[in-house]
Amino acid sequence: MKRKARKSSGKQKVSAMLLKVAAGYIDLGKTKEQRENYLRSACSAWNIACLPRPKREPAIRQYLKQFQTINQADESDCRGFEEDLRKLIEQKDKLYPNVDIPIIGSQIKITDGREQYIVISARTKKIPAE
Repeated sequence: MKRKARKSSGKQKVSAMLLKVAAGYIDLGKTKEQRENYLRSACSAWNIACLPRPKREPAIRQYLKQFQTINQADESDCRGFEEDLRKLIEQKDKLYPNVDIPIIGSQIKITDGREQYIVISARTKKIPAE
């Protein structure tokens, strides 16, 4: 199925940026449910890439531990998943090094027979210090 990302006026949407970072990765899923799992993993990689560098390794280790527990994955599966996670983080850093907007949710909806990727970001305003 073909992906559909809405265009925005002016600024590029986080959803479009994420789809560019995860190009090909999400499509590894053969079913909608599998693609949603890949989408969630891509969102997690995005969020880890938004962290300050010293906080990334602990976040990666914690995420991999959760992945292993939830999926009852063996070492080989974990190594492959870690490799994918690190590639996504690297790709986000390469394409959007100055974007640090976290993603708080995602899903795939079917509209008119086409998959629509919905990515919800937390656009926060910076409050000046007093």
